[in-house]
Amino acid sequence: MTGKLNREHFEKLLLIFIVFQPVLDILTYFSIQSFDFSLTIGIVIRVLFMIGAVWFILFGNNSDWKKYVITYLVALAAVLSIGLIYNFFTKPVFNPFLELQFIAKTVYFPIMLSAYLLLFTTIDKVSFVRMRILKAISVAMIIIAVSFFIAILTGTSSETYEWNKFGFKGWFNSGNEIGSIIAIAFPLVYIYTLNKVDHIKKIYYFIPLAMIALVSILLGTKVGFFAVLGASIIVFASYLIYWVISKVKKKQGEKNLHLKLITSLIFLIIFLAATPFSPTFSNVSGDVGQINEQRETTQDSDGDGMEEGTGDNESGLQDDGTKGGDDAAAALGEQALIESPILKIILSSRNIYYAHIYDMYVEADVIQKTFGMGYAGNYEDIRKLIEMDFFDLFFSFGIAGIILILIPFLFVVALFLKLLFQIPGEILHPQNILILLSIGFGTGIAFLAGHVLYAPAVSIYLAISLVLLITNMLKLNNNIKDS
Repeated sequence: MTGKLNREHFEKLLLIFIVFQPVLDILTYFSIQSFDFSLTIGIVIRVLFMIGAVWFILFGNNSDWKKYVITYLVALAAVLSIGLIYNFFTKPVFNPFLELQFIAKTVYFPIMLSAYLLLFTTIDKVSFVRMRILKAISVAMIIIAVSFFIAILTGTSSETYEWNKFGFKGWFNSGNEIGSIIAIAFPLVYIYTLNKVDHIKKIYYFIPLAMIALVSILLGTKVGFFAVLGASIIVFASYLIYWVISKVKKKQGEKNLHLKLITSLIFLIIFLAATPFSPTFSNVSGDVGQINEQRETTQDSDGDGMEEGTGDNESGLQDDGTKGGDDAAAALGEQALIESPILKIILSSRNIYYAHIYDMYVEADVIQKTFGMGYAGNYEDIRKLIEMDFFDLFFSFGIAGIILILIPFLFVVALFLKLLFQIPGEILHPQNILILLSIGFGTGIAFLAGHVLYAPAVSIYLAISLVLLITNMLKLNNNIKDS
């Protein structure tokens, strides 16, 4: 009985926590703007929830996966602790606050993922709880959109970029993080919308989806815009394929298939029609022009000289307050492992930071290669992350650390490939494809732009997507075993 109450309490807490995610981010924005505090209410509440999640993992459930999850988290804690202790004695500069803060941000994702997995594997009405979580995410996205529009209309919105580009980020600190949240959450909101729209009279469920899409083009970043565009195209294409298959086989398709096909097409057309008038379209056009200029310059010269960043790093300030962006790139000089003009623009000088930390890693001893060099590597004067999550995590926590962090992703890939060969039609259902898109956007952004896997405000949505897909696949796998 106690376990059941614990599970029920955690489920309710999770729903509230999801809904209040944007509220925490807005409060964080105003506290930083007004008081310039590094310790904000968002950090405090997220840490408290993480502590609650650890308690639930250890004592609040009786899932069959519990022993595997605890073993995984203990192994991860051991590897990170070894690296932290060793770096305390060997790093040229060791800042305990920054090191512990980065570890806390990093473990947030696996802890949330583990807690959600144990929750979903202990409940009976999985479909019901899944819809409640998708509804909570939809409400959170509505809060983002409404606050966004109010900020713009009242003239209190902050700018996404300080130079070269145009866009609004409302009452949020990071345009990149909001873009990432929209990219990961949009497919999940689309699932909720499609499940609710079972009659033409319920077309109003598309309003939140339209609001999020509008935010993605007002924000001005490539990430949110292309995620919404890609998801909209793939949803329409998926239902079109299902409709064609049902016609060829001359059998009744999915319930309300025609309605979902038509509404997804209308949504895609409206989004495409609004795009040319958006800040994102202007910014992307500028990037295309810059790439063409770079190509011409490369053809007419030896290709020397490093192109300035595009501004995606916004003010250039890192989370710890140190200067990043073009200032850090200039301080590091012209060193770069990637010479493609296109990649230089897309990566916004990240190739320079990669080369800088890679050199540190090459010179590190075998223990640091195995357990990592800690936050920003063995820096002495310039402290700068690459801002490409998988590389940052590899250099910070070494071979052992990155393997453990990647285990959930490898598990998902292995199980997905297994089911793809066994039941391709079921695993490639449009709603599963939307969850895959959410995960794909999250991991893609983590690889190219960073601030996903070690950004608690973003990683919570990726953790939910992974668990939704895992539980769907486990159900399909159990059906195969029982048949």
